[in-house]
This record gives sequence, C-alpha cells and structure tokens, in this order.
Amino acid sequence: MDYREAQYYKNIITNGEYQAKVSGDYGEYQISSVMRSLPDCYHVINDVLLPTKKATTQIDHIIVSPFGIFIIETKNHKGMIFGDCFGKVWTQVLRGAGKFTFYSPVRQNEIHIKHLSRAIKIPANCMIGLIVFTNENVNLDNVNCPFCYRVQGLYDVILSYNQPIFTEKQVSKIIDRIDKVNISGYKNTQKHVAFVKGLKEQAEMRKRLQRGF
Repeated sequence: MDYREAQYYKNIITNGEYQAKVSGDYGEYQISSVMRSLPDCYHVINDVLLPTKKATTQIDHIIVSPFGIFIIETKNHKGMIFGDCFGKVWTQVLRGAGKFTFYSPVRQNEIHIKHLSRAIKIPANCMIGLIVFTNENVNLDNVNCPFCYRVQGLYDVILSYNQPIFTEKQVSKIIDRIDKVNISGYKNTQKHVAFVKGLKEQAEMRKRLQRGF
C-alpha cells in the first residue's frame, strides 16, 4: 500500500476526520510561516486561554506590536462561505454534501477582544480583529466582511497598520500582562475542549428537536 492509498483508507475509517486534520495542520503551518516572517517588533502568542465568568475562551493567535494588538481567529473551512459582520451564523456550502452553518467568527472575535481587553486593561480600540481562512479550497466571494482574509493575504494586511500607538516598553508590558492571564496548560485546555464539545452537542440536539426527531 503506497502513501496515497494509506491516506485514502485512513480518511474512510475516520469518516473524513483524518483529511480534515491534515488540511488543518497544513493551514496552521501556513499561518506559522506568515508569523515567523514578520519583523522583530511583532510578537506572536499562540493558543491563549482566558478565564471567563462561564468557563474559558481560547484565542488562536495574538500578535502584539507597536501598531496595535492583532487578534486572529483562524478557520479551516473549505467550499463556498456565506457571511457578514452582523449575522449570528455563517454558512458553508460543499458541492455534493449540502449546507452547514457555523457560529460567526466575527462574533467569536468580538468576544475574544472583549475578554482580552478586560483581562489586560487595554482599550478594545487598540485591538484589531482579523478572520483568516487557511484552506486553499475556500471561496470567500460571498463574504461581506472587510476584515476576513485568506491566509495568503495576512502578511500584507498586518503590515498595512503602520501608525505606532505603543512604545517598545508598552509592548513589553502588554506581553507580560497576557502571560499573566493566560491559563493555557494541558488540564485547562482539556477542560476548554470539553466545554466547547458540550456546546456543539447542545446545538446539534436543538437542531434535531427543531427537525422533529
């Protein structure tokens, strides 16, 4: 059995999850490549876990720079994506597989910014929320959101913010504050995963009830 055959059978056994993981890993590799190529004044913090009143919220990537704090929400969806800045859900359309909804990444990032701003005591208007789709087979033509991008455009978008609002000393202090409130660790991350899984199961149950089964 060659490499491609092994991938094919793994994908069948896992009901598509293996391919999704491979695609997700490649997307994260692309994101990492972009971030590593940024100038030295950009400081990247990955997978930040913040406590909230109900549980926790996880931020995929934070970039602290003299030009602002970038809050990046990554998505690995493929197919045609429909969404805007105001709806509660976005829609993914896959040829031959139908339509699927997912929680608005705009709202996700708004929640992230609110909690981070409160935790580190930095005004939310100093933060830039960006949504980045990493799958090469995604179509964003039907997304009406000015801060949603493919990963290929991320580098230029970040560098387009070129007016300093923080000094080097302030940047260092912000990084220290994030480190203090970040509770990321194996046990806390596992709790967060379980919490998110529970929310998804509740949403799926509500959909089934609405369909009448």
